[in-house]
Amino acid sequence: MASETQDTTTPGDTATETDGSSRFSVGEVPALVGPSVLWFALFLGAPLLLVGVYSFLTYSSFNVLWEFSTAAWANVFTGTVIRALGLTLAIATASTALTLLFGYPLAYYLRFYTSQNGGIVLLLFLVIPFWTSALIRTLGWYPVLGRLGVVNKLLQGAGIVQEPVEWLLFSPFSTLVGLLGAYVVFMAAPIYISLSQIDEDLIDASETLRGDPWETFRNVTLPLSMPGVIIGIIFVFVLSMGDFIVPQFLSGGQGTITTLVYLSVNNGLNYPNAAALSITLLAVIFAVVYGLTRIVDISDIARA
Repeated sequence: MASETQDTTTPGDTATETDGSSRFSVGEVPALVGPSVLWFALFLGAPLLLVGVYSFLTYSSFNVLWEFSTAAWANVFTGTVIRALGLTLAIATASTALTLLFGYPLAYYLRFYTSQNGGIVLLLFLVIPFWTSALIRTLGWYPVLGRLGVVNKLLQGAGIVQEPVEWLLFSPFSTLVGLLGAYVVFMAAPIYISLSQIDEDLIDASETLRGDPWETFRNVTLPLSMPGVIIGIIFVFVLSMGDFIVPQFLSGGQGTITTLVYLSVNNGLNYPNAAALSITLLAVIFAVVYGLTRIVDISDIARA
C-alpha cells in the first residue's frame, strides 16, 4: 500500500522554496528596500523637488519671491544659454572620446600584459592625484602648459618653436587636457573590470580558429568589454558635463552651463535662473545616459 506524503508546510512560514527560488514575506520586502528608498527620497528626491520649485519662483533685485513665474525657464531658451549648452555638450563629448582613446589601451595593457595584482596596483596609482583637491590639480597645469611652462621650454629648447605656443593654455586644448587628466581613471577602471571577466578560453578558441590578434580583439575582446566601455563613457560624460573648475580655470573664459549657474548665484543671487539651468543640464545628462543604456546592457559587468 503506497504511503501518503504529508505536507509539512505551515501557514506561518515566512519563505518557501519553489523551483530553487525563495519568496520573501510581505513584511520583509519593505524592511529590505525601505532604508534605500528613504535615503534616496531624502537626499535625492527632496533636493531635486526643491530645485524644481525654485525654478518657477520670481526673482527681483537679489530676492526670490514666492510667486509663480516662468521667467527663469524663458531664459533657458535664449541664445546665450543655447550656445553655452552646445559648448558644454561639445566639451563633454570630446573629453569622453579622448578619455576613451587613452583609457581603453591603458586598461587593455593592465589586463593582458601585467599580472592581476600588478594591474590593480598600477590602476590604483591613477587615483593618487585625487588625494589633493580638484582646484590644486587644475591649477597644476599652469606651470606645465603656460608660456613659461615645461612644455614650451622643451619645445623651444629642441628648436621646434621660436616663441612660446599660446594655445597650450586657456584654450579648448587645455580644457580637454585637464578633463583627460582628471577623469581617465573613471574610464580605465570599468573597462579593466570588464576585460578581467572575459573567459580566457574564448580568446584561446579564437586563436585556435586561426584568428589573428586584430580579429580576436574585434570579434571577442571588444564586444565582451562593451559594458565596461559604456559605464566608463557614462562616468566621464556626466562628470565632464557637470565640471565647473576645469572650464573655469583652463578654458580662457568660455561659458559653459555650469559657469552660467555659478554666475547666476554669485553675481545676483538669481536662484530661479540657476535652478532652471541646473534642471536643463540634468535633463540633457539623463537623456544621454538613458540612450547609452539602451545600446548595451551595463548590468553584464556585474555578472562574473
